[in-house]
Amino acid sequence: MVAHQQRSANSGERTRLAYWRKRPAFVKFEDPKDCFGEPPKPAREPRALPRILRSVVVGLYVVLFSHSLDAEMIPPKPDGYFNDYAGVVSKEAASRFNEQLAQFERETSDQVVVAVFPKMQSDSDIADYTQRVAQAWGVGQKERRNGVVLFVFIQDRKMFIQVGYGLEGALPDATAFDITERHIKPLLRTGNYEAGLTTGIDLICKAIRGEYKGSGKTVAEGKGGGAFTSLLPFIIFVIVLIIISRLFRKLGGYGYSSRRGGPVFIPSGGDWSSGGGSGGGFSGFGGGGGSFGGGGAGSSW
Repeated sequence: MVAHQQRSANSGERTRLAYWRKRPAFVKFEDPKDCFGEPPKPAREPRALPRILRSVVVGLYVVLFSHSLDAEMIPPKPDGYFNDYAGVVSKEAASRFNEQLAQFERETSDQVVVAVFPKMQSDSDIADYTQRVAQAWGVGQKERRNGVVLFVFIQDRKMFIQVGYGLEGALPDATAFDITERHIKPLLRTGNYEAGLTTGIDLICKAIRGEYKGSGKTVAEGKGGGAFTSLLPFIIFVIVLIIISRLFRKLGGYGYSSRRGGPVFIPSGGDWSSGGGSGGGFSGFGGGGGSFGGGGAGSSW
């Protein structure tokens, strides 16, 4: 009997030892409900960290992209062939340049545009920036891609000639560099902007003349633009002025009719074009959808 009790005690002790050996390691539960058989949840999901990193990367990209947009401005397509936004030449010279380039398009179908800015509105390289601007303006005909743009940035003391695909053979990079470096640059250094631009326009036109033949009309004139399009803002202004004058007379107020001795406001031609002092006259520029592949060259003075 005693032996039986001893065996039972030993058996119970072995059972307890086996239980403790098989007992799982201590688990720290973060919530009391986990004690009732539910598996504990990790404090952070395994993919949480990659998601945070991804959000940080996206945020940095948005900031950098927004900064790049703020740092660069593509000016709108000009209304004239010659556009002096910096006011370095007289309005008479600007009008003469504009008509010369319009006539050149009528004779050759080539579109040559000149844009003089106070400074470059970009942190990019001048070649890359001016290519994007020329492309956005669509200088040159779409089929021939025969556009050329001479960019001049006065405060930066830089210039660049952008050449469309269709004229890269007639005006290669070496010729474009020769025009800016040897002919325009010396004149701009002395502050003689009108002479420098005259020389640049003449040499560009001389280099590409004969590559294509014109139709006798510019793109704007072919689309029915011409003089009427240039006069349209002035016509609208006069019509509105007449309507306001009649309304004032009916109401017994003061009018702006010349019959009553009041002044008649007539804006000057240059103020209706893109940028102050840009090409006046009645020959408006109309981009033809030309494209640019980076051909051209420039100089600093």
